[in-house]
Amino acid sequence: MKKKSNRIISVILAAMLVVTSIVTSGLITTSAATGDTVYCETDGFEPYCYMWIDGKTNNGSWPGVKMTKVKDNIYSYTLDNDYVNIIFNNGGDSKKTSDMIYPGDNQIYNFSTGKWSVYDVSASKPIISVDKKDKTSFKTDTLDVAITVTNADSAQYKVDNGEWVAFSDSATATVGKDTAIDAYTTLTVSAANANGTETATYQYLKKDPNAPVGTDGSTTPALTGKYATNPNNQYGVRKTISVDGDKSDWDCSMLIAQGTANDDPRVYRPGSMYEIAMDDYALYAAWDNDNLYLMWEMANVQDIVAPNDDFPLSQGNLWIYNMPIFFAINTGLGNVSDGTTAGGGTLWDSGITYTTDFDTIITCSTNNSNGPFIYPADDNGKVGVEKYAGTSTGINMKWGNGKTLSGKLIGINGGYGKYHDRAPGDTLLDSSDWVDFYELGHDSKLDMFYEMSVPLEKLGISASDIETNGIGIMKISTFGTSGMDSLPYDPSMSDNADKAYSKQEPNSQEKEDEDNITVPLARIGKALSGGNTDPTTPTATTPVPTEPTTEPTTAPVPTAEPTTAPVPTTEPTTAPDKVILGDANGDNLITIADATLIQKVAAGLDTLTEKYVKAADVDGNGTINIKDATYIQKYNAEIEIEYNVGSEI
Repeated sequence: MKKKSNRIISVILAAMLVVTSIVTSGLITTSAATGDTVYCETDGFEPYCYMWIDGKTNNGSWPGVKMTKVKDNIYSYTLDNDYVNIIFNNGGDSKKTSDMIYPGDNQIYNFSTGKWSVYDVSASKPIISVDKKDKTSFKTDTLDVAITVTNADSAQYKVDNGEWVAFSDSATATVGKDTAIDAYTTLTVSAANANGTETATYQYLKKDPNAPVGTDGSTTPALTGKYATNPNNQYGVRKTISVDGDKSDWDCSMLIAQGTANDDPRVYRPGSMYEIAMDDYALYAAWDNDNLYLMWEMANVQDIVAPNDDFPLSQGNLWIYNMPIFFAINTGLGNVSDGTTAGGGTLWDSGITYTTDFDTIITCSTNNSNGPFIYPADDNGKVGVEKYAGTSTGINMKWGNGKTLSGKLIGINGGYGKYHDRAPGDTLLDSSDWVDFYELGHDSKLDMFYEMSVPLEKLGISASDIETNGIGIMKISTFGTSGMDSLPYDPSMSDNADKAYSKQEPNSQEKEDEDNITVPLARIGKALSGGNTDPTTPTATTPVPTEPTTEPTTAPVPTAEPTTAPVPTTEPTTAPDKVILGDANGDNLITIADATLIQKVAAGLDTLTEKYVKAADVDGNGTINIKDATYIQKYNAEIEIEYNVGSEI
């Protein structure tokens, strides 16, 4: 793999958001169809099954349909319509599951373990899985994808429009050989048995390994609103820091990435507020001739949000836990990596991969008992073999408690998921219930910070490299595996936050999902020159160099439920003669700005004239809701959708 210099020419950012799909960890989940049968095993009660789609069509008023007993503690329900969501309950609210995605015919849910499985293997259709997620990008000439099928009598795959290749149980498909740069290659897998045929399609994006210097690989713009990357053109400062657990050497001019409080995945689940918060808030940077210095602040607002769950209050300091931390660094002088290891997995089984360029990873744990390690990418762009470990890294880390440098702690008040209107994506909306937790009486002694020094020579760079070309960095917090929060914030940190963890139903699936980083890294020393990576600044009512200061609002948080568009009151002042599907703002383009406007309309925060209501209603169901915004996001991400976005209407 060719090394990339930090001598910058240009940067290309595709306006898209990470889109949650029903493909998780490579496992295809089938749509719920009329005539399917679903099963539930209880601990003795007679269950009801409530199913729905789009928040409008359901199988009856709550609590749904009483299920039919099959045998002791096992009950069945045969679907009378096509549904997507499902809740099992005891006829009321005292015993019920969370909102779940229905996984398909012949599946049984065990109420005690909170897990799905095949009910009757002999009656089950095949299951297809792959080791590379749909929409994964690669920078090599080809990409190997491992395919596995279970319960299949026959299986085959094809690449693009090539010939079908038959296989049994497992195979490795090589994709991308004849694919152009910045184009998708398609892998189609089909498996069959006596119960039917399953077909899955995956697309992989081929990227140029020799792209112009300065292209950072990111495909999602840096987040704005209360989030910020290099706010106010801040890239850290040259200064020697004493790493001693005292923040007095730091100041707000060193801020390079701003997060929000109370945005860790547990807040989006109804019953996981008893867990420790992995809640990144702000990242600061400095350097001198010898070291790179980092300081990051973390929030624990349990005393305001969920004081009855005492454990995060009494045991909240992360330095008593061995939670892995990752720092992805782009020195611009190493081999670009996507985060995978030579064996095809991810470092420390984290499930974290990168579309955005990096060349070095630093790993350690919150109590500094594991590592630290420095992993540079090898010539094939793989990580996993440390160059330095433990004391040989020269890394020093200390910690402490106390109020943030900015004196503010901005976040959304509320936890327990849907019970307090918390839903993934709410931190991207100005209309959310934003507060300064310190103003609500939050005890700053619960908040944490870490300091770290990293010898520049161990990163293979000098102070001159930082000051002349700059470097990129992102900090990622995990809960053992999988990303939970990051600075700068990447949407993959919460894309499955409201779904159930397979090992313990009340907890969040974010503890085990796969995360692909697509936003730009924060820059230290210097911005990417010649590109369009303008720094972002948190929304504020009064200009403050380092902190959002918007006064808290009580505007409702939009949910995924469809919302009828408000009566139109205004029309874009430069409205073109024609209207195209998806062009909600009338600029004759389909961009992320249209998705943002649709979200505001769905939340009742903006209005459109009749002409543009029609353009914003992508699926044509008569309402403008969050799904219409999602279709625009998919369109910008070059993900195929069933609606003809961009066509004249």
